[in-house]
Amino acid sequence: MNRRELLKGIGAAGFGSIFPLAKTLSAEEKAEVLQAPSTCFLTPQATEGPFYFDPNLIRQDITLDTTTNVIKTGLPLQLLITVINPDCAPIPNVLVDIWHCDKDGVYSGYPGQPGGINTVGQTFLRGTQMTDANGQCSFKTIYPGWYPGRVTHIHFKVRLTSTTYVTSQFAFPDSVNTAVYRTPLYAAKGQNALTNATDNIFRNPNPENLVLAITPNAATGGYDGAFTIGINVPTRVGEAETENPEEFSLRQNPPNPFNPMTTISYHLPGARKVQLVVYDVFGREVAKLIEGEQSAGMHEVAFDASHLSSGFYLYTLRAGSFAVTKEMLLMN
Repeated sequence: MNRRELLKGIGAAGFGSIFPLAKTLSAEEKAEVLQAPSTCFLTPQATEGPFYFDPNLIRQDITLDTTTNVIKTGLPLQLLITVINPDCAPIPNVLVDIWHCDKDGVYSGYPGQPGGINTVGQTFLRGTQMTDANGQCSFKTIYPGWYPGRVTHIHFKVRLTSTTYVTSQFAFPDSVNTAVYRTPLYAAKGQNALTNATDNIFRNPNPENLVLAITPNAATGGYDGAFTIGINVPTRVGEAETENPEEFSLRQNPPNPFNPMTTISYHLPGARKVQLVVYDVFGREVAKLIEGEQSAGMHEVAFDASHLSSGFYLYTLRAGSFAVTKEMLLMN
């Protein structure tokens, strides 16, 4: 099954989100983010940038390149990310991706960068964490460098599901950039001629709600940074699922997220030939759990994903003319 068909199946049946929201944003809709220490207000998202890819790197320390086992050097930066809704309520159990360049202005995973550098296959300075009950997650990284045409920044993506997310990037105070680029680790490249005001994305000396709150850390010799992402999505938990004996149904798998075991339940109003298949987000089949005749009533299937990598997966139930797809998240 291809990705288009899977996503169509989700839309037609009603999205079985891993996080039961009263409303979800589509990937194409305008997303909004927020950065405010004491009040909650929304600001438009910024562009994703050209250097995103999804390696499903579930890790807090993103300084290591998992291909070469080289740790990127730079001034230590401890990041605390908080995800909230417009009422300032924390949003737990969402994935936060961050990615940025190294001290020399180079991203992992891409060819044709300044100086002809090719980092295809490398994963440094990229990672994903899930927010806790307080809507928070943290990353250990380094202070980014800069590259021609852009001011210092870090990209982020908040993933509610594999197709519903918000994307933006945050800047650093100009004064901190200047101080950092005078230090021995960064001085060879010199100062960036651009500032937040002259950057083609931020275009403001202090872009509202898109500047990292940052303080020196005497213990590490680097910095601590805090950033709040406000998502215009309610967090009301949906009503419990019930089965009508005259209807088909496919339940959301518990637990979700899971590692590595979960249970998929569904209801058949009558005897049917049933197929239950798990796909990755590209539509590639990764497991066929059921194929054959089954009687009417509730059915449960255990799914062991210990052979799979972390990420979003889709499971599809087909029974006669009935077909529905839901989504689950493996965190190993």
